Amino acid sequence: RAEHTAGREFEQVVLGRPVHFVDDDAQADQEAEDTLAEVARKIGFKDVSFQFEPIAAAFDYESTIKDEELVLIVDIGGGTSDFSLVRLSPERRQHDDRQQDILATGGVHIGGTDFDKQLSLQGVMPLFGYGSRMKSGAYMPTSHHMNLATWHTINAVYSQKSQLALGSMRYDIEDTGGIDRLFKLIEQRAGHWLAMEVEETKIQLTHAENRHLPMDRVEAGLSVDLSRVMFEAAIDAQLERVRNSVTNLLSDAGVSVEQVNTVFFTGGSSGIPALRNSVS
Repeated sequence: RAEHTAGREFEQVVLGRPVHFVDDDAQADQEAEDTLAEVARKIGFKDVSFQFEPIAAAFDYESTIKDEELVLIVDIGGGTSDFSLVRLSPERRQHDDRQQDILATGGVHIGGTDFDKQLSLQGVMPLFGYGSRMKSGAYMPTSHHMNLATWHTINAVYSQKSQLALGSMRYDIEDTGGIDRLFKLIEQRAGHWLAMEVEETKIQLTHAENRHLPMDRVEAGLSVDLSRVMFEAAIDAQLERVRNSVTNLLSDAGVSVEQVNTVFFTGGSSGIPALRNSVS
């Protein structure tokens, strides 16, 4: 559609990418970028280049300022958290080469779906047997709950093998109420529905202290009250990794916290109050 509107073909493209596709693995990270570049070439682009997503956000913010600032860009996406420390100003904006203005980049493979997963496991999955005890005293295996709490593995619980494994556990569970609800959820193939409800809860808890989540689709009268306090406790370990990544970024750049003029947040999960407070 863009080519049709412009009346010509496009042969060059700049693709946004996270700072790290894969944490602590330069080879795997390069392979991911190479795969994306190959896809772009196959659809007709001849000149393919990449830009870190937080750098693109920095240049967008730069269009709004009047004086020079040292800015920490915090881009919290669905699967990654990316950071850039950049010098910005109206004068610098006129330069074609901005490499000297980029003091440091960094990131960690944590994003919105990780926050969803922790909220699901701590707040919702206990109603479906997560944390239940076997008659032996051991905890019920958690693979089904982990799969349901992780968007791209939800379909795994619908396999015959998975359901047979779950069925074999039922007679060894002390309290079968949770596992019976889990069966109902799987029989209805309602995993993605539940994941979307959890995501919506996360979104609502960015501006509300509580959310009542009804789950009558699974069982009449079934519901749970989820709070921001509980959510923040559930994602504390993930927030700590984000904090550490930002700390390391500033250290690598030789910049103190006091020298940073502005923290600019972008990305779908950047509105989480605990995250903003933690980084700021």
